[in-house]
Amino acid sequence: MIRIILLCFFLPAFAGAAELVRYPAIAHVEDPRSVYPLALLELALAQSERQYQLQSSSERMSKSRSIVFLKEQAELDVLWTMTSVERELDLRPIRIPIFKGLSGYRIMLIRKDQQAKFAPTAKPEQIRRLVYAQGHDWVDAKVLQLNGFSVIGAAGYDNLFSMLEKGRVDAVPRNALEIADEAALLTERNIVTEQNWVIYYPTASYFFVNYANKQLAQDIESGLHKIIADGTFDRLFYQFFANHLAELQLDKRQIIKLENPLLPAQTPIKDSRLWYYPQ
Repeated sequence: MIRIILLCFFLPAFAGAAELVRYPAIAHVEDPRSVYPLALLELALAQSERQYQLQSSSERMSKSRSIVFLKEQAELDVLWTMTSVERELDLRPIRIPIFKGLSGYRIMLIRKDQQAKFAPTAKPEQIRRLVYAQGHDWVDAKVLQLNGFSVIGAAGYDNLFSMLEKGRVDAVPRNALEIADEAALLTERNIVTEQNWVIYYPTASYFFVNYANKQLAQDIESGLHKIIADGTFDRLFYQFFANHLAELQLDKRQIIKLENPLLPAQTPIKDSRLWYYPQ
């Protein structure tokens, strides 16, 4: 299915006047978390009277590096990432949560022999006292730390799982849309999905552009509102993620609710069309 979507959304633009929109290179064309935002962005921009053509950066880059490039209007015109007060000061947010808030549902990757530590009979305080790994520059790490969790920052993505393998940490929280694919790749390293708990805090992942690029921001936002209204947004979202959500059964997990002091006041929390609610 992903290959079909790619053929639909990433054919070259034939109009010579198309405006180039550069984005950070995605991790893998088979990764729904990477392909879905591009498909969504393409759909949104297709609603504009202006013509746009998406172009990947020449190489992958860290989140912090891509933010710097976008802020300096160098190499990038748009990116997508979790919001925070700091990020919204540096970059212009399009305040429509592209993952419907699911970035805030954190399920843990753990060592296969450690599931008993996360038993359903455990108390939330016991889960809170464990040691967690997150990317050193991730908003997630700050949110967990501000809620009293012990967090070790990793400089690279694979370092997260190396620390888990070696027993330096008890778990690596990942958002609900990431964990299924990651767990499948980590089976040989005796890393599995924890079965009983979910950590939740309100958050949103947005498209961001440079503050000087008002027209692009307007076209992305207008296009997103149009596809929300006609149902295309939800159809695309569930086409990519319905199976993941069915497997996770978020509504059956014990939940630890956290505050998110980094969530900007302008976040459209009350617009129920924009969020996923476990049933």
